[in-house]
Amino acid sequence: MSDEQNNISSEQEEELSARESFKLFLEKLSPYLQKVWGAKKNLLIVNGTIIAITVAVLLLFVKPYFDTTVTILPDYGTQSSALAQFGGLASLAGVNLGQSSPGAIYQQLTTSEAVLKPVIYKKYKTDEYPDSVDLIKYFDIEPDESLPKNLQERGMFLAVYTAFVKSRLKTNLDAVSNILTLTVRMPEGQLSADITNSIAASLDKYVRTQMKYNAKEQLVYIRERIGQVKDSLNIAENELKDFQVKNRTTSQSPQLLLEQNRLTRNVTILNTVYLQLQQQLELAKIDVIKDAPVLNIMESAKDPVIKTGPSRALILIIIMFFVFCFSILYYASKDELKNYWGMMKGAVRKESVVRSK
Repeated sequence: MSDEQNNISSEQEEELSARESFKLFLEKLSPYLQKVWGAKKNLLIVNGTIIAITVAVLLLFVKPYFDTTVTILPDYGTQSSALAQFGGLASLAGVNLGQSSPGAIYQQLTTSEAVLKPVIYKKYKTDEYPDSVDLIKYFDIEPDESLPKNLQERGMFLAVYTAFVKSRLKTNLDAVSNILTLTVRMPEGQLSADITNSIAASLDKYVRTQMKYNAKEQLVYIRERIGQVKDSLNIAENELKDFQVKNRTTSQSPQLLLEQNRLTRNVTILNTVYLQLQQQLELAKIDVIKDAPVLNIMESAKDPVIKTGPSRALILIIIMFFVFCFSILYYASKDELKNYWGMMKGAVRKESVVRSK
C-alpha cells in the first residue's frame, strides 16, 4: 500500500506543479494581454485599413489569369519512321537534340523563335482593344530608344518572346507515354485558347514545311543518283553484251565463264539499285506534295470560362493572418521596443561623442 500511496502523491505533485507553471505563465502573459486589450481600438483601425487597402489592390491590380492546354499525342505506325528526320528540323530551329523522340523534339521546337514568331505577330481579338492586335501591342511594349532604328522592332519582339517563354508558356512531356501538353496562361480566357491553338498550328506548319524541304532535297539527290546509276548500268550492260557477242561459247572456258558471271553480277546489282532508287523517287514525290497535318492533336483548346487564379480570398486570408499576428506582437511589446530603441540611440550618441573627443 505504501508504494501506491507514493505513486498517488507523486502524481498529485506533478499535477500541482503543472498548474503552478500554467498559472505562472498566465501571470507573465497577463501584462502583454492587457496592453493588447488596451490597444484594441488601434488594432481595429490598423487591421481594418490594411484589409481595405489589400482588397483594393487585389481588385484593381491583381488580374485573373486563365490556363488553356493542348495535348499532342505520340505518333504511331508509319508516321513514326517519317519523323526520324526531326533531328534536322530541330537543328534548323537552333536546337541541338541529338537522338531524341519526336515528342522531345516537339517540346524544344515549341519554344523556338521559328515557331513562336508567327504566334507573337498574329492578330488576336481581345477585350482590351476594339481591333485585333498582336502580342507586342497587347502587352504595350515600347521601342527601346537606345537601340538603332533597325533593331528596335527586334528588341520589342525579343522582350515579348523572352517573357512569354519564361512565364506564360509551359510544356510538359510525359516520359512514359510520350504525350506532350502545351499550356498557355493569359489574362483572358478566349485569348489564351487562341494563342494555344496558334502555337499548335505554327508548330505543325513548321514541321510540315521542313519535311517538304527535306523531301525536295531528297528528290534532287535521288534524281542525280538515278542518272549516275543509269549511266553505270548502261555501261555495264554494254560490256556484258560485247562480251557475249565476242564469246559465243563460254561454257568450255572457266576463265570466260568467270568473267561472264562477274559482268552479269555487276548488271544485276546496278539494276537492283536503279529499281530501288525509282521507288524512293516516287515516295519523295508524294512527300513533296503531301500537305496533311503532322501533329496528332487530341483536342483543340477552348475558352476555360472559369479563371485558373489567383484566389483573391486565399491571398486576403494569408495577408490578414500575418498582419494580425505582427500587429498583436507589436502592441504587446511596444514599450520594450521603445526602450530598446532609446538605448540603441543613446549608445550611438555616446559612441559618436567618444569618437569626436
